[in-house]
Amino acid sequence: IAALRHGHSGSFIELWGYPDILRLVEGRFYADAIASINRAGISQLYSERAAAPDGLIGRIKTFDLAVLFGGELQETFAANLRRHGVRDVYRISTFPAEGGRTHVIDHQLSQLSDMGIPAAGGMPEIFPGPEDERYAQRFLEAHQIEPDTFTVAMHIGSGSRKKAWPPDRFAQLAQALVTRGIRLIVLTGPADTELERGYRERAPSGAGIMLTGHPLPELAALLKRCSVFVGNDSGMTHLAAASGTPVVALFGPTDPRVWRPRGKDVTLICGSAECLPCSRDKMQSCARQKCLENITVEEVYRAIVRRCWQVVGKAVAPVDKAC
Repeated sequence: IAALRHGHSGSFIELWGYPDILRLVEGRFYADAIASINRAGISQLYSERAAAPDGLIGRIKTFDLAVLFGGELQETFAANLRRHGVRDVYRISTFPAEGGRTHVIDHQLSQLSDMGIPAAGGMPEIFPGPEDERYAQRFLEAHQIEPDTFTVAMHIGSGSRKKAWPPDRFAQLAQALVTRGIRLIVLTGPADTELERGYRERAPSGAGIMLTGHPLPELAALLKRCSVFVGNDSGMTHLAAASGTPVVALFGPTDPRVWRPRGKDVTLICGSAECLPCSRDKMQSCARQKCLENITVEEVYRAIVRRCWQVVGKAVAPVDKAC
């Protein structure tokens, strides 16, 4: 989207999709407006020669260019956009082919290059708005976290349980951090219910401030204020990296060459197993993620401690293996 913005400077850009996600970019450099893909009439565009509502057709006619992400599955949608007056319609294959080793960002940018759009914007960046920044400030003040306090944000979930470090490991890491005076914010989302339950059962009382289900723009502003983020291969980890927060990313079955978050300061900790990396089908059928289990609390803690030394200029005690 940044490449589209740079390649069409001065153009009006409207993004269609899920508003909860698109609010991250609405009025924040990338998009002038957003619209829900679930609104009335959109489904008609997936049917050949279906009659879309006049209001929607009128809106479509105002666009000169449409780019469909996931477009390999949207041939009919693209044909209907052209039929209703969009001059140029491009379809972007969202993900590299199975077994490919090209980073997903580079995969998408290369297709824009084929359209004559310069492949700029390989490093994602999020721009929180003033209201988002005020939310983050109020949150930190409410929890008495001073600006110079070393604060760790930790997300225990992922888009798939198969990509998540065991919740008992996160609980051990939380105990090691808070015992040594490091402030901890634990993030969970609607899909993390089972993992959150496992974490709460194992984590010591008061081990971190639990934060669930907040809007993404507010979370981006809060992450920007944190000293380090630690999490699985997930959308939240990419969000933290794009917010400029130093990231410790835990990778198991997925290939970091394709999926690693891009940011100014990203540390990868990759599990080891002979079967890596997994195909999507193989990952879903795997009964036990030994690759993630091979990541120890000690090595994750050490990665955080290294950052603590850089930020506050002092060492933190080694993790107690008994905790």
